[in-house]
Amino acid sequence: MKKVLFSLIALMAVMTVQAQSICSTWRSMQPVVETEDDGSFTVQHFTYTFYDNGTYSLVDEVTVASEPAQTMALEVATNVSIKGTYTLKGNQLTLTPDKKSYRTELISISKNGRVVNDSRAKANVDAMVNSNDFKSKFVGVESATIRVGDYSLDMTKNGKTANYVRLATIRE
Repeated sequence: MKKVLFSLIALMAVMTVQAQSICSTWRSMQPVVETEDDGSFTVQHFTYTFYDNGTYSLVDEVTVASEPAQTMALEVATNVSIKGTYTLKGNQLTLTPDKKSYRTELISISKNGRVVNDSRAKANVDAMVNSNDFKSKFVGVESATIRVGDYSLDMTKNGKTANYVRLATIRE
């Protein structure tokens, strides 16, 4: 009986340490790059902040470059942010975003390497990042297997692992 009780206490201690260790700000180590057949591409950098009260925030820096990508005919940079709650059971992380917290911010639009102030282009970008199709990438519940190190977080979803580096430790 003492062995079982000790094992349960040890397991709870490990889970508590792991839950505390995720409470930090984490930034993707390498951008996620998706290239299309027409030469256009999307680059994304993710920054997660996990708080010890079970909430998190995500900021996704998204840059989309149209074809032909080599000349940067059109490049759009935006930030997408969303907040939510998370649960951590062992190494299983579940993220539940709050759909109402979804926000976007247009950072810049450039054509042929020059920043432009084009109201029509801004309206098109706003429509794209606020479309239901684009939002659906951020507002669904997600599960991942994680591995937390002193300065790294590996998050595996659907067989793909994303690596994050610790930027700051959250202390309340």
